[in-house]
Amino acid sequence: MSGASVDTLIVGGGLIGCALAAELALRGLSVTVIEREEPGAEASGAAAGMLTPQAEAHAPGPFFDLALESRNLYPAWSRRLLEETGIDVGYRQTGLLQCSFGEGREDSDAYSWQRERGLRVEDRPRETLGGVLGGRLSPEVASAVFFPDEGAVDARLLTRAVWLSAERRGARIVTGSAVTRFRVERGVCRGVETEAGALEARVVVDAAGAWAAFDPAFSVPVEPVRGQIVQVRVVGEPLSTLVCSDEVYLVPRADGTVLLGSTVEHAGFRKEVTAGAVEQLLAAAAQLVPSIAAARFVTAWAGLRPGTPDGLPILGASPVAGLLFATGHFRNGILLAPLTAKLLADAITGEPARDLSAFSIERFAGPPARA
Repeated sequence: MSGASVDTLIVGGGLIGCALAAELALRGLSVTVIEREEPGAEASGAAAGMLTPQAEAHAPGPFFDLALESRNLYPAWSRRLLEETGIDVGYRQTGLLQCSFGEGREDSDAYSWQRERGLRVEDRPRETLGGVLGGRLSPEVASAVFFPDEGAVDARLLTRAVWLSAERRGARIVTGSAVTRFRVERGVCRGVETEAGALEARVVVDAAGAWAAFDPAFSVPVEPVRGQIVQVRVVGEPLSTLVCSDEVYLVPRADGTVLLGSTVEHAGFRKEVTAGAVEQLLAAAAQLVPSIAAARFVTAWAGLRPGTPDGLPILGASPVAGLLFATGHFRNGILLAPLTAKLLADAITGEPARDLSAFSIERFAGPPARA
């Protein structure tokens, strides 16, 4: 495979790569996405689709700001994707109920810093929980905190819609081709080598997720972190609210099923589902919502998240001119996709740039420039 030089070449056709391609194409740039399999076949399509920055943050900081801003883009983004592609990506502002058992009492005082910023956080003491989830919440839950503005999206539908949006806007998506290395000449990235030949580009973006460290000559501190999810169909009225404990989260889908997730396993590139993980997730979910024990098992799957040493994404420019990164999103790739696309597109097109130093690859050793 070879071809004329394009403005931007994106390595990786997951949600991040396709969202960036769609944004760049909308701005008039020529874009090619190179994907080793099919867009969304890896972590993007395997995700539970939670959009829950408040519940997962225990202190303010640049990452929380990024995550909150990206969550707030979802209503408009999902509407636009529906208009463009005809695909309803399943975005719902369900709220999230974060529960604790026994002595480990959940207290919204831990989130007072969020209240000070005008964000909604509500206490749910034990005496108020009887009617929650249609009375299905375990009586063992001692207390909870409710985040009304959290939500979820169907990750598979979202990935499909964004892929289609990128193509309709003019981006070229090349599937079934693995990139083997960056082409760097005199300290400038000029394109990539693939299994089928070379491709030239003015800018290259590594959005390859768990495979971001594909070029052994570059130090990209991303490794696969396996997550397993179980899908069940509950008996009776479907759940309508996200609910979680320290051990499990339950994500209701519009089709009446519930996703139970997720494990965090350092198992290399082994993407299989294990009996132990399925048992663990089912047991933890049934402890939280006992009726889950009577639910019908639908399926289970595993995905490989791109993890970094500090758990934060790698975003923006690198020490090599013409090479940028949009990877290492770990458990937040779905949440951060719309804002990542905007910020990287701004950096590529010369728009006023956000300070992304907290997420720069230079916080690690960084990739060396090759001669």
